[in-house]
Amino acid sequence: MYLGFGNLVYALAKADGRVQNEEADAVRQLLAQQPFGDLAQYAFTLLEERNVSIEEAYAFGMRRLTDNRKALNDTLKKQFIDILLHVAGAHDDTSRKEQEMIKRFRRDLRRL
Repeated sequence: MYLGFGNLVYALAKADGRVQNEEADAVRQLLAQQPFGDLAQYAFTLLEERNVSIEEAYAFGMRRLTDNRKALNDTLKKQFIDILLHVAGAHDDTSRKEQEMIKRFRRDLRRL
């Protein structure tokens, strides 16, 4: 599940064109506090190095969450959304594209 979340964080950070340094720093700090956050960080770093498309990363991330939906409780969903909100706000204001992706993620989570 955390590998999938790393994909989702990457997709969000790249939503406005490229991953900003402030966003990457926020990702490292926030994921370090999560159980299995090292897996999410690994996925994020690998995707950034490979310059994977936003849609590919998002789709993979949602497949992993769907596969693990039984373990995805309301507390974990809230933590994931909070992390996305912090990453989006790490560089200037949250962009329209980032807002749209967070809205999409919330909608997709409700469907699980």
